[in-house]
Amino acid sequence: MDEITQVATSGEIDTLTSNKDGLSLKGKLAYLPAFSIFILFACGVAVLGHFWNSKEMAEHGQLKRSLADVIQGREASAVERIYKDVFPIRDFSTGLLNLISFKVFGEARKGLIKGSDGWFFSDEEFSWNRKSLSMLEKHLSFVEDTLSTLREAGVEPILLLVPEKADIYRDKLGDVAVPSSREHYYENVRLRLSIMGAPVPDLREAFLQAREQEPVFLKSDTHWTVQGARVAARSVAQMLAHRPELKHKEFTLKPEEEIVHMGDLYKFAKFSIFEPFVSMPGDRLTSLAAVTADASLDDLLSDEDEGPQVALVGSSYSANAKWSLEAQLKAEAKVDIINFAEEGKGPFAPMKTFLKDKLHEQKELKYVIWEIPLRYFDEVAY
Repeated sequence: MDEITQVATSGEIDTLTSNKDGLSLKGKLAYLPAFSIFILFACGVAVLGHFWNSKEMAEHGQLKRSLADVIQGREASAVERIYKDVFPIRDFSTGLLNLISFKVFGEARKGLIKGSDGWFFSDEEFSWNRKSLSMLEKHLSFVEDTLSTLREAGVEPILLLVPEKADIYRDKLGDVAVPSSREHYYENVRLRLSIMGAPVPDLREAFLQAREQEPVFLKSDTHWTVQGARVAARSVAQMLAHRPELKHKEFTLKPEEEIVHMGDLYKFAKFSIFEPFVSMPGDRLTSLAAVTADASLDDLLSDEDEGPQVALVGSSYSANAKWSLEAQLKAEAKVDIINFAEEGKGPFAPMKTFLKDKLHEQKELKYVIWEIPLRYFDEVAY
């Protein structure tokens, strides 16, 4: 009897203990909504504080605003844009989504085309919209007007039409194909330019032949390699060779220290903190510098008296010394060159600046080499 009583008593105690634990768990869960609200409130305050104390918001606070800006919603739109830019988890979430898209589906974000064997391409070389044709005609008209202006000034133009990377490396596009609108784009534009009477070396054909020996474009960048720039320089040199009006001089090419260049196309990827999970090896690059041979005192004095006879105008393909176009033009053509190319402005804006501010200053100028990447002809932003 005592054993039965002991068992019964033990069972009651266990039941009571179980009921007590259950009540304790329910009591804790009752605080969960309040705790969650507090956490969300704290996160909201932190986000608001981060936004309000951001550099972007401080700069915006220094701007003058009118009552009309507030009433018409311009102030609210400006603040909203800043909030989106400085939102704390924006980079994290964007980077994570880009990583998943890149790794799982083999696709890159807007602006970037992922090819095969580590090749990347700009989507500018695949686009064609309702404004493309009008922009093409606009830029061709500007080229024609520019050629007339140069000739009136006694300067002969040479057009360096750079082919598109996607066209030269079609076998590296992976599952992507060159659109039909750009199938014969280079040939058509080159023909239009040739009709204007300016020499236009066929860089597309030259690049297709040269790429069999060495790369003419960088894998991770929109620009050409030093070797690609050399092909372009030799094409121009053939046109400047044996010109009696030019004063020729010898240049030697001195290689710089090799670097690993992280291409501009990587910037479109935006993996944020997830970059270590993506292989981005970059391109090995050895730039070249043009060095003049030993010159006599008379030659040096003569060079100071005479201005440059050949000018280079264009985009970052010419302006950036990494690709060494200017240096290789000097060595291949055996002429001194003054460079008016600019980075980040395309090929047309630098020419406008040159015609307006520089052309009248170049009294001895005989030739202008105008480097124009094909992809800019139909671009709205340039």
